[in-house]
Amino acid sequence: MNLTDDIVLKMQKGTPILLDDICAFYPSTVGEIVDEGYSVVQQYLSVLTLTHDDLNNENIDKEARKYLNDLSDFECFLVLTSVEPELNNLAKRGFYFFTHEEVNFSFSPAQIVIGPPAEKHFLNEAKFCDFRQLLQKMFFLDQDNDAIIIYENDEPFVKKLKRQMLEGRAKTKKAKQKNKKDDFSDLRFSDLVGSVAINNCGLNMENIWNITYYAFHDQLKRMGWRDQFNINNRAALAGAKLKKEQLQHWMRSIASSNKT
Repeated sequence: MNLTDDIVLKMQKGTPILLDDICAFYPSTVGEIVDEGYSVVQQYLSVLTLTHDDLNNENIDKEARKYLNDLSDFECFLVLTSVEPELNNLAKRGFYFFTHEEVNFSFSPAQIVIGPPAEKHFLNEAKFCDFRQLLQKMFFLDQDNDAIIIYENDEPFVKKLKRQMLEGRAKTKKAKQKNKKDDFSDLRFSDLVGSVAINNCGLNMENIWNITYYAFHDQLKRMGWRDQFNINNRAALAGAKLKKEQLQHWMRSIASSNKT
C-alpha cells in the first residue's frame, strides 16, 4: 500500500481508512487504547503482525517449524490462529478493535472473512499486508518499505528467493535491535502521556484522550526534535562545533526521519 499524505492525515484526525470495499481501518485514539487496555492492544499488535521470525523459539518443535517455514507469513498466521485458541481469540478481538467488524479465518482458501460471510468481504494476502502496514504506521512499528509477499502461483525458485530475502531482513532486524541503545526504555505509556500534557501544545489531561495514537506519537517525536534542536542551536551559538545533522530543524518529515 502506498501510504500517502491523505492516509497520514486521516491517521492524525481519526478518519476511517477504507481498504477497497473490504473493510475500514479505524485509527485508535489514546482514550480508546486506555479503555481497551494498553497491554491488551500490544497483544493485538503482536498477533496481527506475526512473522516467521517471531516463531524461531524453543516452544516449537523442529517438524512444526519446518512445516511453517514452507508457508508465507499470511498462511502461517492463518495456521496458528486455527490451532491456537488463545491466538485465535486475540486476533479476532484485535480485528474487531481496529475494524469494528467480526472476522473468521480460512486456510483453504487462504483468506480472512470480514463481517457476515454472505457479504463476501475477503482479505487476501496482499490486502492483509496493506492492513498490517496501516497498523505499523499507526503505532510507529518497524516496517519494510517494500513488503515481500509469497504468492501461491509463484515459481519454486521465486518462492525460494523471496524466503531468502525475508530471512535476510529478519537477521538485519535482529542485529539492529541488538545494537540499539534506548535511554528511555524504562518509560511507560503513562509517562509519555503525562510528558506531552505539560508541553504547552494545547494538550492536557482532559483532552489528550481524544487525539489518535498516531497524532500523539507524532507530537511526542516532534517535541523531542524541537527540544534537541534548541539545545544544539544554543550550544552552536556558544561556540560548540556540531555536525550538520545535529542542527537539522525540528520541522521535518516523519516519513524521511529514519525513525530518529
